[in-house]
Amino acid sequence: MAQALYRKWRPTSFDEVVGQEHVTQTLKNQIASGRVGHAYLFVGSRGCGKTTTARIFAREVNLAGLPPDDPATQRLAEAISEGRALDVIEIDAASHTSVDDIREIRDRVNFQPTELRYKVYIIDEVHMLSVAAFNALLKTLEEPPPHVIFILATTDPQKIPATVLSRCQRFHFRRVPAEKIVQRLRQLCEGEGIEADDAALRLIARHATGSLRDAVSLLDQLASSSSGAITAADVREALGVTEATTLSQLTEALSTRNLAAGLDALQRALDQGADPRQIARQWIEHLRTLLQLKLDPTSAVFSEGEHAELQAQAAQLDVEQLTAAMRAFGRALAEMRFADPQLMLELGWINSVAGATQPSPSPTAPIRSMPPSASHPHPAPATHPMPSPAPRAAKSAEPAPASSAAESSAQLTIERLRTDWARIISGINAHNKPVAALLRSCHPEKVQGNTIYLRAEHDFARERMEKAENKESLRSYLSQAYGGKYDIHILASATADEPEDAEQDPVLKAARRLGASARRKS
Repeated sequence: MAQALYRKWRPTSFDEVVGQEHVTQTLKNQIASGRVGHAYLFVGSRGCGKTTTARIFAREVNLAGLPPDDPATQRLAEAISEGRALDVIEIDAASHTSVDDIREIRDRVNFQPTELRYKVYIIDEVHMLSVAAFNALLKTLEEPPPHVIFILATTDPQKIPATVLSRCQRFHFRRVPAEKIVQRLRQLCEGEGIEADDAALRLIARHATGSLRDAVSLLDQLASSSSGAITAADVREALGVTEATTLSQLTEALSTRNLAAGLDALQRALDQGADPRQIARQWIEHLRTLLQLKLDPTSAVFSEGEHAELQAQAAQLDVEQLTAAMRAFGRALAEMRFADPQLMLELGWINSVAGATQPSPSPTAPIRSMPPSASHPHPAPATHPMPSPAPRAAKSAEPAPASSAAESSAQLTIERLRTDWARIISGINAHNKPVAALLRSCHPEKVQGNTIYLRAEHDFARERMEKAENKESLRSYLSQAYGGKYDIHILASATADEPEDAEQDPVLKAARRLGASARRKS
């Protein structure tokens, strides 16, 4: 069986570890000075070298001071590198999560090493341990025997208890920069006799997102499937991504706010076999690259021709357009887990263009007058500004004064109240959700002077809205919104029976869940 490239080319010394010099240099200094700790925590994303560095550290700390040319030393080095050394124990915490597994370690640490100086425990994905397992490990981790070293590796340090974190020396592994991934891939290609052009290696490095192991695995896959030199088209086909031309077309469509052109470009990419999720990820990464180039022209790694083209695309868009599009496609990517991916992709494009032109108002935003559009023959009826709703404790607040009842009546008419009714409910919902739920079962009937009549669709809503505190919430909001003081009258349903849509009424549903029964008028 052929050995995978990431295993075959796994680093065997600190100098071969890519992109983690800040960690490897510190560990080398500790070994050289004899100030080796008893517990280490390696934190970083997948494929950045945590387990590899732990193995190298286990080998170097045990071979320090031994003659390198001695056959016994070389035999021990090979045993540790190949995972055959009995005193270097690797444990996958994802499959050994119970307290019994940790108790077994705790019982064995007191035994002396069989052939090495230190017994090294490497616990990978340590955040998967249970709470009881962490508690069982605490005392041993704090005061282990002098011949034991613990190395914990994790991608999610937030799940590790603080009592464990405080007992370890913590090292953060960075994502490997794209240019260093490209250099490493070139070394592998030269060593394995693989032909790959620079554009293909750069594309692999960008899609690896800082994981050198992912990049090497993809190169291994392409080397097996490609009969000739690996090209950027081969990489795109293996990843299911779209071509750079599609991204250029989307950029042009976004800059001109051309919805149809962008949808056509997405459809062509889907017809060519691109995955909607991958298109969304690729487009977000492309927008991020354009934003970086706009803010710092030297931040990305591309060929000279690609760099000039991307800078030209970045010049077509402003920062607001880029960030709005990234937010829209980020939401679309998250929603693809629960809905049709292609539909979410298209909606993400529509929302990105709409977000670049006009932000969506919040539910409690003031109602403002919209100027009539030249494309409409008849202007839309103007709405009136409404201030933010008053806080719930409105009894103690001074209401906005009205000059007179006549003036207030002129300001508030039944037509205006019906037009603003949905906004009024939304505004009250931000401060008093129960009253807003009741108001959804009421509708404005008439306005006479400063008296507002609401028609309740059923007795439940009428009885609850008759309560003084609920009326006061509505009265306070209307006073702040329109000025003046208002009296609220709740009218009974116009029919003796419940409305036909009573089964869908949210208030009745909630009442029935609480044990209430429907009551009809006699």
